[in-house]
Amino acid sequence: MDSLMTSVARAVRHRAGSDTPAADLDPDTELSALGLTSLGVAGLLVDLEAAFDVRFPADAVTPEVFRTLATLTETVRALRAASEERPGTPSAQR
Repeated sequence: MDSLMTSVARAVRHRAGSDTPAADLDPDTELSALGLTSLGVAGLLVDLEAAFDVRFPADAVTPEVFRTLATLTETVRALRAASEERPGTPSAQR
């Protein structure tokens, strides 16, 4: 598990109320199986946007994206890369 996935796992663990250490979460486990609810997904979305300085477009807020730790991490990775490529965005100004 790379550092980005570990950070995303910590956020998931917090919102799901899971006792499993973030580093021990299986990347392919369904987030709903960890106890993440639809309300938890909404909070997780806000947490991830703040932590990684990204914005989830409406088409990225889907059950497929929030299905597993792996799918969610890859989406965050892609959003970070896209924001770093756009001039004038906060990530690009660092």
